[in-house]
Amino acid sequence: MQPTSLKALAAAICTLALSTPLAAQEEVRINGEVVERFNDLLVVDEGDRRLLVRPQGDSGERFQIGDDIMVEGRLEGDTVTAASLRGSADEPGSGEQPQRRVLAPNVENLQRQLETQGFGEMVELKRRDDVYRITSVNEEGYDVHSFFSPDGELLEWHIKRPGHDRPHRDESLSNLEQSDVENALSDQGYRNAALVDFKGRHMEWMAQNDAEEQVILHVDYRGDVYREKRLPAWPAE
Repeated sequence: MQPTSLKALAAAICTLALSTPLAAQEEVRINGEVVERFNDLLVVDEGDRRLLVRPQGDSGERFQIGDDIMVEGRLEGDTVTAASLRGSADEPGSGEQPQRRVLAPNVENLQRQLETQGFGEMVELKRRDDVYRITSVNEEGYDVHSFFSPDGELLEWHIKRPGHDRPHRDESLSNLEQSDVENALSDQGYRNAALVDFKGRHMEWMAQNDAEEQVILHVDYRGDVYREKRLPAWPAE
């Protein structure tokens, strides 16, 4: 895949600058996917935001669009000056270690679950550690990332709506009642919702979904859920 053009990269950087308020410098560790690259510069999608990563030297050249990456470094605004970069090939046990037997996923079952959730038809399937990550496209044209266990259980899903499509807290919170959000979550099938935190373009809530699982939700300031992550269950004795 060819690197993105300078013009496209400049547009991506401008979009980043406009979509997220400036932040003070801080040491961060981010995990995400490389979605753009130009020479040694990378744009990493962390889920709720996209960050421009400046690697040291030529350390970013081995990463291509679509690669999973972990970045440690200093964040200023929407730019991370990277102290280290790691990909899936850098994980302990990769390379020289004998590979364990990997069971093929039941694609028909996974597709059926995607359709039940309204996430559309599968367009890509990747295995990441012990989880299958599936990309599909919903009726609105948004990519949806769904994460399944090897047994085919849906663990997490994320509708990849762009940040500028979600209202910012500073523009919305003063006109938003907590009861309105609770009612919106109820209409979307969630019960016993409890507010956890406020972020720039979403709130975090904990609730119970239709399957009676405890989940963490990312909810925009309109009350729409665009990400659900199942909380781990306490292991049986």
